[in-house]
Order: sequence, then structure tokens, then C-alpha cells
Amino acid sequence: MLRKLAAIIFAVMLCPVTTALSASGFNNVVIISIDALHPSALGPENTPVIFNEMTEGVYTLDGRSTNPPKTLISHSAMFTGIGPGEGGQTKNQWQPEEPQINRPTIFNLAKTKGFATAYFYSKQKLGYLINTAVDVHRWSQGSAVDLAEAFIGIPGPHFVFLHVGGLDEVGPEFGWLSEEYLEELSYIDEYLQPLIQSLKRQKNYLLIITSDHAGHDKIHGSQHPEDFRLPFVIHSDRLAFEEISKSQYHVTDLITILTGILTRD
Repeated sequence: MLRKLAAIIFAVMLCPVTTALSASGFNNVVIISIDALHPSALGPENTPVIFNEMTEGVYTLDGRSTNPPKTLISHSAMFTGIGPGEGGQTKNQWQPEEPQINRPTIFNLAKTKGFATAYFYSKQKLGYLINTAVDVHRWSQGSAVDLAEAFIGIPGPHFVFLHVGGLDEVGPEFGWLSEEYLEELSYIDEYLQPLIQSLKRQKNYLLIITSDHAGHDKIHGSQHPEDFRLPFVIHSDRLAFEEISKSQYHVTDLITILTGILTRD
């Protein structure tokens, strides 16, 4: 673990950083996707850390996933703004020997604004989304959150996409919103706290917490309306987002929202 963190720190130090802030004025932009998060599971008792960001920022619990609502398809739409029905990713599987994404993503946007970029993810198939605009990337089932925290601790402006697993395993085994599911979510919420605290201490931050899809009973990826649901939480110490709170969020909207925010100044 320590060797992995050291390797990441060394890699980021090699990335050219010429300003204390990015061109957009942010020290850090961190996007957290909690795989298989049902919005009805969020609340002050079960997820106090995330709920605090909801109350301090703006949010919707009625966001929508792609059709079908599956992990790689949904994340591809997040990264590119293009859903499967518009020519985006239609497969939910990928292997390392297969081609990776060949179109611009949110990381290309981040690089134009002077950010060092990192992508930490807990499902190997999400490696499909790595392109040349990603400075540092790691597939890690158990330490993705720690890697993200280490990355933003390095001087310079950072753009991080963090994918957190766990619920995607507990949901199919015990059921969405089951006792076991809520316990796993509480653990994730507590695990995210040091990362979010570090983000806030550095100031000039943008934090987004969302998901790729939800589920019902022990099923996900179907045409059941619960499977399409997801939350979208956005919070910054620099900007307010009233217009976002009044709109209907879809996963394809993420890149448009980021473009508007990072080019606002």
C-alpha cells in the first residue's frame, strides 16, 4: 500500500504544474461515484458525512441513469456526455487487452484547465475509460479512497474521479436497502470522511457525489424504475448551484455541468 502511494506521488510530481490554482480557480475537483447507491439510502443517521454535503450544497435524489442502467455504460455516459442510444458505450464488459475509449472525456476538459488528473476505480472494466488525459490511474478494490486522498495532498490543482465499490456486491447478495446494504453504505460514508475533510481544508474545492445506478430487491440493470435512480450532490466553497438543483439530472449531464463550472470564471 505504501509503495503504491509513493509511486503515485512520484508520478504526479512529474506532471507540470505552473500555478497554485487551476485556470478555473479551483485547488481540487473531486467526483465520487459510489457504485449501486440507491438515493433512498442517504440520510443523517446512516450517512452523516454525505448528508452534510447535501445540506451544505445542493442535491437531487431523482437523478437518472442510462438505459440499460449498468456500471460501464453509465460511467461512459458520465465521462463523455453521450449515452448508449446516441452512439456511446453499449457494452458493460471490458478486458485490459481490448481497446480503450477513443473520444474526449471529462479528463480532457480538466487538462485544458491546468489540472493534474487522476482516476481511481474499484472495478477492472472501468479501465476502459482511461485515455491520454489521465495522468495517474489505479485499479484498486480496497484502497481507491486512500489513493485519492494521497493525490490531492500533493501541491498543485487536482482533478480526481473516484469510483467506490461495495454496494454493487452487497445489493445483489442481500438486497438493495437491506440491513447489510445500509451497513456497507455507512462504512463507505465513514471511509470518505478524511478525503472530504482534506478537500475542505485546502479550500477552493468542488465536490460531486453521485452514482451509476441503483437496484431493487436483489436485482439491478433491469427496466424496473428503481434501477435507474441515483443521487447527485454538488458542493463548493466558491460557487452556489441553484440552477442545478432546479433541473432534472441525467448521467450524461455531468460533463456539461463541469464545463459550465470550470469555464465560469
